[in-house]
Amino acid sequence: MVSTFSWVEYTDTPGNASASTVPTNLNLGSTNAANLAPSTYPVTAGTYSYAKWVRGMWTGTFTRIDNIQFWKSAGAYVSHEALFTSATTGTFAATAFKTPTNSQEAKAPTTMPTADPGTQNIGVGGSLSGSITSSTAGSNECDYIVVQMSVGSDASAGATNTKTFTLQYDEI
Repeated sequence: MVSTFSWVEYTDTPGNASASTVPTNLNLGSTNAANLAPSTYPVTAGTYSYAKWVRGMWTGTFTRIDNIQFWKSAGAYVSHEALFTSATTGTFAATAFKTPTNSQEAKAPTTMPTADPGTQNIGVGGSLSGSITSSTAGSNECDYIVVQMSVGSDASAGATNTKTFTLQYDEI
């Protein structure tokens, strides 16, 4: 049997388990909400979107999930737009959840990779070499993935392009 993957998004204060949801999209915008419509909550020039705090979650029967890699796999940037993330292939510190804001997020300091990073860039249990070893463990989730958009003050008015994020992993 194989695992089933889903995203889990966290939008409330730390420790509030009811603040998580399985989202239908990971749209970025000017409010802290899952499944938001960016046209209703646009990010204005010179500001940041609210950070998205998500985790990958695996259910079902599996032996091990590891080598978790995250990147922007499709979608062109518009002028003066940037995406930042907590995903890193370098020094890694476990990211502890905090209430999302639209200030520059210190937990998302890395420019979003635009190609497969080739090595694990999302941790498990605070380690880039970590793995999820059982579907019966206390948590079947990877460490938090923080994503945030920045729109420069000289950006043109209008919508940004749709982006596709890929989360790739090995399952044994």
